[in-house]
Amino acid sequence: MSETSSVKSALVEGGENMSYSDQQNVHVVNMRVIGMMCQKNCGTTVHNALLSIPGVTEARATHATSFATVTVDMGKYIEEEGLTTGKDGEEQELQETKIKQKIEEDALDAVECVGFDATVLGPNDILEDIEKAKTMETAPPTSIIEDDFDEKIESSSIVTNSSGKATFQVGGMSCAVCTGRVERALLSVDGVVEASVSLPTSRARVVFEDFSQHILKEGGPEAVKKKVSMLAELCASEVQQGGYNCEIISAIALGLSDTEEDDDGGVTLADNAARMESARKEEMKFWRDLLATACIFTIPLVAIHFSTAKIEHDHNHGPAWFEWVSLILATPVQFGVGKKFYVSAYHSFVNGKVLGMDFLVAMGTTAAYAYSVTIFLLEEVRFEAGPGTGHLKPTFETGAMLLMFVTFGKFLEAYAKGKTASALQKLMELQPVIATRAIVPPDYLVQIEEDGDARGKKGDYVVSANTHINSLQTEDVDIKDVKIGDYLLVLPGARIPTDGVLAANEGQGKGSYVDEAALSGEPFPVAKALGDTLYGSTINQLSVILMRVTATGSGTVLARIVRLIDEAQGNRAPIQAQADRIASVFAPIVLMLSAITFILWVALDPEEEFKQKIYTAIMSAISVIVVACPCALGLATPTAVMVGTGVGATNGLLIKGGAVLEAAHGVDVVVFDKTGTITTGRAVLGSRYELLQEDDDLAVGLPSGLRRSDVALWLASCAELQSEHPLGRAIVNAGRGIWGGDVSFAKDGVVVSDCVVVPGSGVECCVVKEGLGGYGSVRVRVGNRQFVNDLHEETNNNNTKTELSPSSSEACIGDKEVLKLRERGQVGVYVSICLGNKSSADERDWRVIGVLGIVDPVGLEAISTIAALHKMGVDVWMCTGDHETTAFAVADEVGINRRNVCAGVKPEGKADLVTRLQKQYRENENDPSTTRSVRRKRLRLRREQKGGGVAVVGDGINDAVALARSDVGIAIGAGTEVAAEAADIVLVKSSLHDVVVALHLSRVVFNRIRLNFVWAMGYNLFALPFAAGAFYPW
Repeated sequence: MSETSSVKSALVEGGENMSYSDQQNVHVVNMRVIGMMCQKNCGTTVHNALLSIPGVTEARATHATSFATVTVDMGKYIEEEGLTTGKDGEEQELQETKIKQKIEEDALDAVECVGFDATVLGPNDILEDIEKAKTMETAPPTSIIEDDFDEKIESSSIVTNSSGKATFQVGGMSCAVCTGRVERALLSVDGVVEASVSLPTSRARVVFEDFSQHILKEGGPEAVKKKVSMLAELCASEVQQGGYNCEIISAIALGLSDTEEDDDGGVTLADNAARMESARKEEMKFWRDLLATACIFTIPLVAIHFSTAKIEHDHNHGPAWFEWVSLILATPVQFGVGKKFYVSAYHSFVNGKVLGMDFLVAMGTTAAYAYSVTIFLLEEVRFEAGPGTGHLKPTFETGAMLLMFVTFGKFLEAYAKGKTASALQKLMELQPVIATRAIVPPDYLVQIEEDGDARGKKGDYVVSANTHINSLQTEDVDIKDVKIGDYLLVLPGARIPTDGVLAANEGQGKGSYVDEAALSGEPFPVAKALGDTLYGSTINQLSVILMRVTATGSGTVLARIVRLIDEAQGNRAPIQAQADRIASVFAPIVLMLSAITFILWVALDPEEEFKQKIYTAIMSAISVIVVACPCALGLATPTAVMVGTGVGATNGLLIKGGAVLEAAHGVDVVVFDKTGTITTGRAVLGSRYELLQEDDDLAVGLPSGLRRSDVALWLASCAELQSEHPLGRAIVNAGRGIWGGDVSFAKDGVVVSDCVVVPGSGVECCVVKEGLGGYGSVRVRVGNRQFVNDLHEETNNNNTKTELSPSSSEACIGDKEVLKLRERGQVGVYVSICLGNKSSADERDWRVIGVLGIVDPVGLEAISTIAALHKMGVDVWMCTGDHETTAFAVADEVGINRRNVCAGVKPEGKADLVTRLQKQYRENENDPSTTRSVRRKRLRLRREQKGGGVAVVGDGINDAVALARSDVGIAIGAGTEVAAEAADIVLVKSSLHDVVVALHLSRVVFNRIRLNFVWAMGYNLFALPFAAGAFYPW
């Protein structure tokens, strides 16, 4: 029975047993489970979780329909849970209803406990799922996968009951309080129903309420567009009134036509990238200018302070010249550079009721400046408050130095933030800005006559597959001018401009190869037949192709990934710095102590002269604030981070800021990509089987120095000499490793001719040598099973070739060996021969003489790295777009539990896994003391808290979304620029050992930061009594 058939039967059974069976002793709970990505791992996890419910008799979970059902024996459940039923009929019915509700709650808890979201289905929902199961049973597998991909990737951006949406570029945001303030400003506009703000990308998005039907009746579509534009302008104005720069990127009216506008309002990815880069440079320039201003005034101020420290000055003659200069230099720093901190502190308090580091900096520097100005003015008026006050000097350099240091830290933060945002910029720049449009004459078009053609629907006109591409007239156009339905010409090695389907090509076999590694993570190019989907920004290989455009702008896969990364960065929980948490408590205490100090000095010793009393009270109160000035507190994190990032750089780690170290120290789960991360990402020859018989005619006339056990590899190397496919290069490189550069043995008179590459199938050639095989020549084929055995082609509904698996037809030589290779995670390549140079293909008798295994080998450091992470108590996962068999083989080799492996996962699926792990409640299943009630309480507590820290290690574009969504993204330095920019830590040396180093370093640095805070707080607490005058000589 197929998987979808079993799903259907399970759904029908569930629908018939929503409450009790005929015996009324069971309860069936049907649920929709969100987040399952595969049956082997996710489906099994949910199934096992449901089996933990008391009294369960059956449980099912199916990834294909996101459906789960559990059957519970009511009697056993009541007995195991210690429940009671009512005595009379009405009371018993009420109690049974409560018990069923409790079973449903337990089922939801069980599923959510392992990291998935779930909802209980009603009868109508179950009927919908039955229809879905029927659809899936009849739909081609390819369409299911593609529909699922589109559904998932669009689900985050679908807006219902809305007339429009708008996107803004917001400047001036520096912290989580800023994003909250901007969000509240946007929501305050009438008509806005939803708002989200991303600090890393400085973007804000709003969704407007549904008013289109009312306005459409009165003014038509233009009135709706005008209304949306007006609301967008109101939103921008509201944000600007809050003190932030705000620019409208797009304002889009929805639901006016079947073809919606692009999410970026017609703005291309390149324009979007330029806009983000401009905003990043503007913010960098702001902090750079502020830092330069602080340095220009503070450095001379400090120099004057130290050079005049020992100069004695009679205060009875007024302030000295250097005190006048110090006042002039300190004032611009205090109120020019400090303005930003005053404004931020005000906004933080007014909007978030938070007294963070900005407030502490503003308070401390203001107190230091006020103290110095007070002393300066007292000198100016020759005021003598009493004995012992003549030695006091202004300390203008104190506040100025603190502002300079803190501004430098803010500049570094802006730099790191810019690097985060440039991940999107790098990704956007992958889209070509110029496309080559082909002008197709009408007589080159043919009409599709039947349904099921991969090139389009019945009745559509498409270009003939026999079109000579090079004869078409072409023109270069801007990517913004490309429309759906256009035909584009793509040269070998060029990036595909946008999404489409393969219409024609110049390669043999009417197929081509496209490198999709950046999107899928697959290490090998993908064969494309006519009608196959092409994705924008992937790389065309080998032959010229003609494609028909099916999506542009925000409809392309690349644009969707950009949107997912943007949303992932925006949805990251902002990390409140350790210093801010301490400052929020420390600042009110200091203010309170300062006020108490002033009151006590005024109240005590009533016989003292009032002038002396007020002077002492004011100076003591100011001294309390000055001593608490957060120099040590403010530098506790930057100094530890500076040392930590320096140590990291020495060890080949690029760490992007202190927030990364704070997040990394709490990581307890690491998710690895497979291709290029755990494995090398390069194809090499693995195992091989030489199947040549001892008495085979081919053994006659072999080149000298060639062993009989290497014949299949030799002939395959000859055939692949002209191939550029990675599998072919792996075979040739293996041959060169054995025989040197002359893999064809040309020195022995061997000639290789008639080389033919059939994309998607393999290569064929003729190897000629005197006396070889008794005929002097042999034809060689290297490729898939169907091609090398010259089997008849079979077609599916899409009219594309389908490679036969070893179990799909009668057994052939080499099938068993290929299955063995698959179990080891290797790709099996058949090698067959036909003796003699027969001109007619029908006369040739092909037979397999060997099977070669091509593998993406595990990196040398992968096994030891994963073992070290296990010793650190880190849970290790692997998530890959590769096949499940290959993924399990690699996991077994490196020591990752198969339960922690997710295979066949798309880019957004990797991000979903990260979200699931962040929510998942992990516990020791072998601990018998942990009861279900305790687990339930822990789960509810966990929901209210932040999930465990999850780190992702990857190297490609397909990992970028997961890197952005994780708590800590770690990129391999040798990977793509997009991955490196989206990550928080870059392994410059591309050594997996550095993952362990990074996590260990973060823990050490964070412990040092906390120790620094202890010393800083200790110093402040120790000095405060002295500043308050507690030990002042009476």
